Amino acid sequence: MKKVGIAIDAWKLPIFEDELEKAGFTFKTGPGVTADTLFLSVRSKTIAEIQPVVVRANDRARREKAENHDS
Repeated sequence: MKKVGIAIDAWKLPIFEDELEKAGFTFKTGPGVTADTLFLSVRSKTIAEIQPVVVRANDRARREKAENHDS
């Protein structure tokens, strides 16, 4: 297993947690480089294995942000 680091905006955490858990990944959350960011440390066999989950989480975050902005 490799440790993969993912940097995210802090508001995306619930979405990433949900998507990673649904996909069966274990992870730890740590502080990011700024107050509004976080690092997720994820265990994965390969980066390619986790890539679709990251894409799905980012797409979902983008959709949810757009839906909330339109309200």
